[in-house]
Amino acid sequence: MSDWYDGEVAGEGEAVDPRLEKFILYHPGENGRNAVFLVGVAHDHPSSVARVAHLLDAVAPDVLALELPPLAIPLFRLYAADEYVPPRLGGEMSTAIQRAGDARIVGIDGPNAAYIKLLVRRVIADRVSVSDVSDIVGDSLKGVGHALACRFGASIGRLTSCVPKLYTHIAYDSASFDTPSAQARHEQSHVTERQSFLRVVELPRATSLIDAVREESMAVRLTELRSTGDVVAVVGIEHLEELSEQLGNTARSTGGADPIGSP
Repeated sequence: MSDWYDGEVAGEGEAVDPRLEKFILYHPGENGRNAVFLVGVAHDHPSSVARVAHLLDAVAPDVLALELPPLAIPLFRLYAADEYVPPRLGGEMSTAIQRAGDARIVGIDGPNAAYIKLLVRRVIADRVSVSDVSDIVGDSLKGVGHALACRFGASIGRLTSCVPKLYTHIAYDSASFDTPSAQARHEQSHVTERQSFLRVVELPRATSLIDAVREESMAVRLTELRSTGDVVAVVGIEHLEELSEQLGNTARSTGGADPIGSP
């Protein structure tokens, strides 16, 4: 995978697509193998969709890891089977599947058994209050319900001509027909605004704990997956820095920029 970074992705000294200049972190692994590309996305943003598409056109990972529950993967495979490029449904996740070639496709987000085990362990260790436990259980049940709905929706889609849309599409004041520079500028503005907001707002303890457990479980899964080959992981930009730190080896940014989009 080292030649992917040094050649195709970095652009071999030529001008780099501005949508590739940020939000990609490369963990080389050992001797150029078992490497990980962490690709940060603003979900459904056209710049992020393009970044994922261009990266997967340039590389050939053994594994494509997506910030989706394992139960949701069949539905997004269905979206990816669209005749349109990129697919009309599923944003950057279905785009990644459409461009993944022969890569093994894996959902690394909760809910799953490992996530629930880590969550229970963390709740006990942190002596979480009853009210916070109630919020955590409620969120977990919603997650399980949505994941099961995605799996059911995939079954319906395979058996009928109906393709269920079981996620909320995020609309932006940016479109796929905008120039790459315009898309990148809008995405950066959106990310900067969101990061600024999160820096001044104190999230509920239950939300913070859930996010921390999600990131830990995704990092554990990525560590497992990289032992089987090279990995491209598509995750939300807000998870990029923490996942990179938890992977443990030194990361290189393909654009030399701050991975969380700070100004």
